This record gives sequence, C-alpha cells and structure tokens, in this order.
Amino acid sequence: MVQRSMSQIKVYKNVLGDEDYKNILFEVESREVAWYKGAVLYDENQSQFSHTIYVDHNVTSQMFDLFNPLYQFLDIRLFHRIRLNCNLQKSEKKILGGMHNDFYNADGTPVKEVMIAIYYANNTDGKTLIEENGNTIEIENEANSMVVFPNTLRHTGTTHTDKEFRYVLNINYL
Repeated sequence: MVQRSMSQIKVYKNVLGDEDYKNILFEVESREVAWYKGAVLYDENQSQFSHTIYVDHNVTSQMFDLFNPLYQFLDIRLFHRIRLNCNLQKSEKKILGGMHNDFYNADGTPVKEVMIAIYYANNTDGKTLIEENGNTIEIENEANSMVVFPNTLRHTGTTHTDKEFRYVLNINYL
C-alpha cells in the first residue's frame, strides 16, 4: 500500500507479508552474507559493507531469489544493479551523505530510464533524503518499507545512531 506519494516519489509501508519479511531479515542478518568493505561516497573515513546481487546483466549472488517478492512488487522488466548495503553505527551524531544520482550518461546527465527502489530491512534512525522540485524530502528508515523514485532525482543517506547495523537493499531497474 502506498503510504505517501509525491509527484515522483512513492513510499510503501509493510511491503511484504510477515513470512517473506522475516525470511529476508533472517538471511540478511545471517553470518553467511559475503560482505565487502567499501568507501562511502561522501566521507573516506566512513565505510559501508556491501553485497552485490546483480550487476552487468549477471546474477552475482545466491541471494538473488530471496528478494523475488520485492521484484514482483515492483513489476521489474529489466534489472540494472542490485546491492545490499550494511552500514555500521560508528558515530553518536548523524552524518549527511553527498547528494548524487546512481547512474549517468556519457555526457554527465542522469540516466532517465532507471528507477531506484530502496528497501529498508530493519528499523534505524538513519534517513534517505531526496531532492524534488527544490525541496529535500526525508524518508524514514522503517523496516519492511520501500521508497521508489526515478534516477533523475538526486538523493543521499544519513548515518544512523541507534542500532549496530543498518541493512538497505538498493534495486536499480527499468
């Protein structure tokens, strides 16, 4: 169900049924996920761990099928990239990331056809910020919710301060 809808931004709450949600959370929090450390876009002193699930027209993780209920919800025609991120709570105050688009054309303009879906696997006080029509929209990090918007809208995240880990699935698709 759409909880909040702006002109180009849609926020969905309780995206999955209880069984699918618990299954995803169990797997995401398990010790079996191969996490890879990477720098965060906005601060070389911050890091996040990621697990790439799909990239360059290839499934790269056994976790791909785990997220089928989300793909069906989104009615995806073509995948572009899917990445699971794990952010560690490292600060007592929130740090704002750098606004960006996920994909750019050769001329530096954002790719218009790509959609972005961000699925929040657990509750934290971290946020997603999206620029639309000169305004910055704050999206709460609420478990089993998702925000969907076009790649043409710049966005960023904040760090979180209230939990050890923040799990977010980024799906880029057509």
